[in-house]
Amino acid sequence: MTLSTKNIVLIVFALLLSGCESMTVSECKVADWSRVGAADGAKGESDRRIADYTEDCGKAGIVPNAKAYRRGWDVGIVQFCTAANGWREGVQGHSSKASVCQGQTGYSAFSRYLEAGLEVYRLNEKIQRNTREIARLQDKLEASKKDDEKKDIRADLRHLDREQFRLRNMLTQQQFLKP
Repeated sequence: MTLSTKNIVLIVFALLLSGCESMTVSECKVADWSRVGAADGAKGESDRRIADYTEDCGKAGIVPNAKAYRRGWDVGIVQFCTAANGWREGVQGHSSKASVCQGQTGYSAFSRYLEAGLEVYRLNEKIQRNTREIARLQDKLEASKKDDEKKDIRADLRHLDREQFRLRNMLTQQQFLKP
């Protein structure tokens, strides 16, 4: 039995869609909604995630306990909205989590350290871009036959080297802010 390309595409599509489910039917049946909310809050998920559970579990005729979910989420989000988590999210480049902490007790520290972590992320990105450009220019320098062109490339490399030094110093200073 051979599968047609169309059937393979349909199978892959179905697998991708099933990966979008927030919760399986069997998970819906045994869910402790307070714990689910606490776990989501502790991961920095929005409290609106309950809508996903309502949709997915509703297909099986199961209605999540929204009040229990919210009570759990309120506990979990306090664990998430900390300076340390703000720093971690920022260093990973995840700026979208700031909104979930708005209005929470730890919002001020979370957002301050999120921004500091995002600066570390941005500096690392610049350093990586410069490193790639340095490698490109070094290859160009090796391939060049003209002295004037080599001189210009060396000047560009010196400029990038100074920029890398400056960025690394900024990165070191920024990392002192880690909570």
